[in-house]
Amino acid sequence: MEKTKVLATTIDMARAGLGFTPTDALACIADLIEQEDAGSESYDRNVERLLRLGACIWTLRRGMFAPTAAEIISERQPR
Repeated sequence: MEKTKVLATTIDMARAGLGFTPTDALACIADLIEQEDAGSESYDRNVERLLRLGACIWTLRRGMFAPTAAEIISERQPR
């Protein structure tokens, strides 16, 4: 599937509420890593890419549910 189609389909699925929760997305990534063949030449590259995807999801999740340090500091400063 080409990138444009992937992005369009992803957006459509998100708008329809068909996306994973962050927790489910991380569990899916763990399952995909578990299914990788450790003997494959592409194993390290594939696992690294999946872990980076997981890190992105974790960062987005934390940003949505936990304030950043900058937000905490700005809330404490008098206006």
